[in-house]
Amino acid sequence: MRTVEWIVLAYLAYVAGLASVWPLRGRVRVVVLAVAAADAALIVWLGARTSAGALALRDWMPAAHLLVGYRLTGPFFSSPMARVEARLVASDRWWFDTAGLDAFARRAPRLILELLELAYASAYLMVPLGFALVVWSRAPVDADRYWTPVVAAALVCYGLLPWIRARTPGALSDHTAVNQRPIALRRLNQGIQHYGSIRVATIPSGHAACAIATALMAGGAVPWALAPLLALALFIAFASVIGRYHYMADVLLGLAVGALAVLLNGSFSETVC
Repeated sequence: MRTVEWIVLAYLAYVAGLASVWPLRGRVRVVVLAVAAADAALIVWLGARTSAGALALRDWMPAAHLLVGYRLTGPFFSSPMARVEARLVASDRWWFDTAGLDAFARRAPRLILELLELAYASAYLMVPLGFALVVWSRAPVDADRYWTPVVAAALVCYGLLPWIRARTPGALSDHTAVNQRPIALRRLNQGIQHYGSIRVATIPSGHAACAIATALMAGGAVPWALAPLLALALFIAFASVIGRYHYMADVLLGLAVGALAVLLNGSFSETVC
């Protein structure tokens, strides 16, 4: 078994244990337990396979495990925590009213805002494309080394959702001047958020954590890509705040979690040296 697979199995066990005691509706509890068990069984089954096809599939499966892990946390959002939301809104008040982000959202050229929305949308593809870059470049970094900090960072963010529950700033209509701007790509992101996400904030931000961990891992393995990937990760983080998909505080926490996961794993320093 690979390190990343043990991490996913531990997370699935955590979710299953939580589902057993959390006040979920009966059908929802059954679905959560069934999905967690099926994903765990798939990991164990693939781990016992030695064919080239199975090994290749294991290289890419962490991207799917991330999606499963994200969706499994949604049912645990029973109700928002008013005190947490109030503190997040208060912290954003400085960034938007004093530091000028509200003015930026109102006056920035439409092209800039379109690019920010495009960056936010790219977060969903950045993680697997980062691994594709490593594979394509034949960098001396195996799949387990690449995925371990990326998956660990994301699952930390997802796993905290039951304990730190807050709606997105957009759902609270907090500093949403950007909604008054005619941004075409915003409709795409709002559609993805409505139909493809759990529609609440993960604190820390999983978007930011995955983006920075991917940038450091893929960029560490492919040095010429480090600067543009870091720029993209920071652009995604900024877009999350301006688009009101996340608060500044949880984005900064997400960046810290992602960077810390890479540093603790030791992979970035190894690939660069």
